[in-house]
Amino acid sequence: MRRRRALIYLAILVALVAGVAGGTFASVLAYYNIKGQAIQLQADLTAHLQSGQTELEAARTSLTAANTTHDSTLVSQASVHFTTAKLHFTVARQMANSSQMLIRMEDLPTVGGPVSSRHKAVNGIAEMGIAISDAGVELANLEGQLIKPPSGGQQGRTLLTVLEQTRVSLVKVRADLARAQKSAAGVDVGVLPAGQQASFVKARDTISSALTGLDEFERLVPVLTEMLGGNGARTYLIEQVNPAELRGGGGFIGTYSLLRADHGSLKVIRSGNAFDLAEPRPLIGQRGYVTPPGPMRESVLDVTSWSFPDSNFFPDFPSNAKAAENFVQPRLGIHIDAVISMDFYTVAKMLGLTGPITIPGIGTVSEDTFIPLALQSDFGAIDAAHKAMFSAISGPLMDRVASLPADRWPALISALNSLATARHLQAYFNNDTVQKEIDRAGWSGILNPTGAPDFMMEVENNLGPTKANYFIVRKFSVELTRNGATLHHKVTVDITNNMPYEYRPQEYYRAYLGLYVNAAAWAGSHDLRRVRYQSPAPPAGTVLIDGWLPSFHGYGHSAHAVFEYDTHWSADARGEGKIYWQKQPGTLDDKIDIIWHDGGGHTYTTSGDLGQDRVITLSMLGVTITPGQAGQANLPSLSLG
Repeated sequence: MRRRRALIYLAILVALVAGVAGGTFASVLAYYNIKGQAIQLQADLTAHLQSGQTELEAARTSLTAANTTHDSTLVSQASVHFTTAKLHFTVARQMANSSQMLIRMEDLPTVGGPVSSRHKAVNGIAEMGIAISDAGVELANLEGQLIKPPSGGQQGRTLLTVLEQTRVSLVKVRADLARAQKSAAGVDVGVLPAGQQASFVKARDTISSALTGLDEFERLVPVLTEMLGGNGARTYLIEQVNPAELRGGGGFIGTYSLLRADHGSLKVIRSGNAFDLAEPRPLIGQRGYVTPPGPMRESVLDVTSWSFPDSNFFPDFPSNAKAAENFVQPRLGIHIDAVISMDFYTVAKMLGLTGPITIPGIGTVSEDTFIPLALQSDFGAIDAAHKAMFSAISGPLMDRVASLPADRWPALISALNSLATARHLQAYFNNDTVQKEIDRAGWSGILNPTGAPDFMMEVENNLGPTKANYFIVRKFSVELTRNGATLHHKVTVDITNNMPYEYRPQEYYRAYLGLYVNAAAWAGSHDLRRVRYQSPAPPAGTVLIDGWLPSFHGYGHSAHAVFEYDTHWSADARGEGKIYWQKQPGTLDDKIDIIWHDGGGHTYTTSGDLGQDRVITLSMLGVTITPGQAGQANLPSLSLG
């Protein structure tokens, strides 16, 4: 296995092995009586080039592991391996170039051409290894700065400082990798033994992969610089939403915080009740009145102006964020650079990373106790001090998160990705460059993130308003029937309200339901009560089928809704049709059943959950449910692919 992995079979078999087996070359070696020297040269070249490749692989493994674990000792190991690899490659090149035997053989009319080609291949491989080693040492030094625990202060400031220092070093790394790529391009793959060509191609592709990684790193640097306030102070509005009172964007906005990012320093500068940024709310006919979305005007805001706490109505987060900014900025008198929404599942997850936090007047709050305490405050079971718990905890929690040591960064990013995947965390930045990265990372909450030609998203707004959603059990049944070029969709939503009797009369559920589907869909219908006032226009590329679910009590009562519509049957080259099903923010893992009538007399079924976005795949062989887009943000890393 070791000989198959080694780059040097790129070389050895290069120079002399293939020739020794040939009659003409063997005769020449016999004539000069240097066959023994040739064999020894072959063995020495093999040993050094193979050892160089082994050290490169060890260095690459250590550097990749350092990126994953943020372990600075692995960076030191990688540096040693890179340095040792360069030594072996340098010795191999010197041995080949200083061999008088090879020089004489290259002058022979019969074997000179093949020997010269193989000599050139040896040099190309050695020079490639030297250049990769040089780039690796520099990358290891930079990576060490990125993950080295600071002596004090916030991690954001340290990260920002290091990012600014990387620019000059990355110029050298790119030059080294370009040199390695040029050396690899000079190697004639055809002169290598067939069994070693794949190894060489893999090594050559590693260079391209490393350059691609460098491009990604350099793309991330300005984004992180902007987000951390490296271009000047930035102010972020943090919405702390309550999914127990579900809204289109994840939940009612109960509290808020303002986070200031200034040259890497992160600080909560203000927090409080969301109504602090809304009261006094104008009534109809008064100055400053803003007409609410139709369903809200029909229910919770019949005579009151639309405002910040109720701005979280839309299915896509950019629309919600812009509405929040429009309400908040005039009252604050400062510019908002981004809006970030997090529900209490996000707060609990962060407490799991930071450890319990003690809040004056409240006590110690942990990952396990936060949600029960938050719900008790919602249901009026504890005192007024606890009702402010969400805003009281935000400052200390943000400080703890911002000060997590470097070795905790991977766990933090992993947790944030999982929260974004389940749509408990969403972000919108006004800076277009940053927002594109947020889109790519899957944190933006845009509608139909993959641009699927067949798409759906069921959205509920609890406009009772009660806190019933913590007790709601929801199940979806989707029946799909193909009729030639048409695909008929029947989506049934069964909702059971298990809110206990003790909460009467605030245990009922009154919800406005909407199903967003592709704009090309037709024949949309539902069995709900129609809305009295028109709903806002759906996001571009979609059409809305909507209505009111009849109000119903808790303690086991249920209701259901049925949506139907048609789309064009569209299959790929494999004959498969796909539907992208987007999860509503603030919900958990609702159960789903899929029934598929393929149009050929066959019916297939499968089951799953809506813990994240899903992709339904339909074919003549059956139906499957697979994960949709997941959160994929990553820390800046420097490695060899």
